[in-house]
Amino acid sequence: MYYMLIGFIIVVIAVIGAGYILKRKHYQRINELEEMKIKLRERPVIDELTKVKKLKLTGQTEALFESWRTSWDEIETRLFPDLEEVLLEAEMNTDRYKFRSATYVENDIEQMLVVIEKQMDQILGGLKELLISEEKNAKESRMTKEKFAELRREVLTRGFKLGDTLSYVETKLDTLAESLNQYDLLTDQGDHLEAREIVLVVQKEMKVIEGQMDRIPSLLHETDTILPEEISKLRIGYEEMVRKGYYLAQMELDKEISRMKTQMDKMKQNVINLDLDAAEQGIEELHTEIDLFYDTLEHEAEARHFVKENHSPTSDKLQRQNVVSDALAEQITEVKQTYHVGEEDLAIYLKTSAKLSEAKENFEQLTALIASGEIAYSAAQDTLKEIDAALITISTEQDKFAEELRSLRKDELEARDDAERMRRAIITLDRKMERERLPGLPEEYLSLRVHMGESIDALEKRLEEKPLNMKAVSQDWRVAEEDLTHLTEKAEEMMENVRLVEHVIQYANRYRLRNQELANELVQAENHFYNDYQYKKALEIAVTALEKVETGAFKKVEKAYEAKVSVDDIE
Repeated sequence: MYYMLIGFIIVVIAVIGAGYILKRKHYQRINELEEMKIKLRERPVIDELTKVKKLKLTGQTEALFESWRTSWDEIETRLFPDLEEVLLEAEMNTDRYKFRSATYVENDIEQMLVVIEKQMDQILGGLKELLISEEKNAKESRMTKEKFAELRREVLTRGFKLGDTLSYVETKLDTLAESLNQYDLLTDQGDHLEAREIVLVVQKEMKVIEGQMDRIPSLLHETDTILPEEISKLRIGYEEMVRKGYYLAQMELDKEISRMKTQMDKMKQNVINLDLDAAEQGIEELHTEIDLFYDTLEHEAEARHFVKENHSPTSDKLQRQNVVSDALAEQITEVKQTYHVGEEDLAIYLKTSAKLSEAKENFEQLTALIASGEIAYSAAQDTLKEIDAALITISTEQDKFAEELRSLRKDELEARDDAERMRRAIITLDRKMERERLPGLPEEYLSLRVHMGESIDALEKRLEEKPLNMKAVSQDWRVAEEDLTHLTEKAEEMMENVRLVEHVIQYANRYRLRNQELANELVQAENHFYNDYQYKKALEIAVTALEKVETGAFKKVEKAYEAKVSVDDIE
């Protein structure tokens, strides 16, 4: 019983201690919120409202001031009293140990303080801006009016440089003067915010006018002096070149100058209307056009020099190529008596001949136009270059064709010599086969040998045709060379197989008496070797039989054969 009492007392003390700590913590937060409220109340909102109220306010400024004062009245009459009640509620919940409720209320108080602070910041910020605006307006107004007066004086002293734009500039200045008067009126009435907007607009417009006054004189100088002078110089240069014999009708300069003058008048009107960007762009474009006309005249002068330098050389080239073409025609006639010239080959010559005639005709027409002065030198230059390029192509093609004609005789002689060489090669091959003392020749080889002879006969017969068709000769020649190569390869292969069969059977004989199967297969290989002359088949049978008895034996035999030593000497 005693220990239960002690435990109960400890629990009571712990509960009271915890309640005390929590209560103290809530009071501490309530005090902090109270201090925040006091700081907000001490902010000089009323003082700032009083300062602004002393100003003479109207219009937009007055409306803003009334909204700020209404907002302050709401804070003073509703938000702060509500805040006091909620603070009291928080204290009561804390005293009654309703800590959860106290926490909710404290959070509400904190939110209310944030709303009040934000609203007061807006009021004080607006009031401060209004006071600054009034002071700044006065300073900027003074500076703006001084700048405006300076701009007026500058227009009076430099007005002659503005030409027809002067009235437009003065009209703009009159408009700005009215705006400044409106500023004074709004300031007197106390509408400082709207007055400030007018000052800013006037400042911006004066900068624009200053920039325009800097640009207008140079633009008018362009439209009134520089461009007319350049157009006049262009016409003088054009007329002088025409007197010297240049054909320049393609430029249509009179029409183009009339158009450029119309453009120039349009640019000047843009300057007068103060559309200076459009005027600058148009002036730049006109300068570019004039430069292009000068480039055209310069090109004509250079083209005239080119034509004078290259007209006679081109005429000489034409004459030389005509001589070459006529000689080629005679060569074709002579060659056709001996050789067959195909239609495709003749078409090449006819095509180049037609091109040469066209070039000659174009040159004659060009010469007549130059003599009559009815062609621009630039066009004449282009035509001369085209004719020269055509002559280069014609010369290349005709030289190639002439070389092909000359090569016909050379090719004929080579084909005849090669036919004789191939006959000698067959005889040499036959003798080599005889020296090998072969048991006989297989039917396949004999057929190739006969076919080889027929190929050479066909080539020699083709070489006796009149006129000689060298394309057909070349084809038969190629076939004969291929047949000879094939026949030679077959002969070499056959002789190689014969030698290997003999070496393999000779080596296999050491097993012949001891191995009946080997002996039978060697007899079969010998039958193919001596009876039907199938040397390759005989070699295959003998090698297969030997490998059954001694694996790798054929490689030893082959290696000994290549080294020309005894098989026993091979390790």
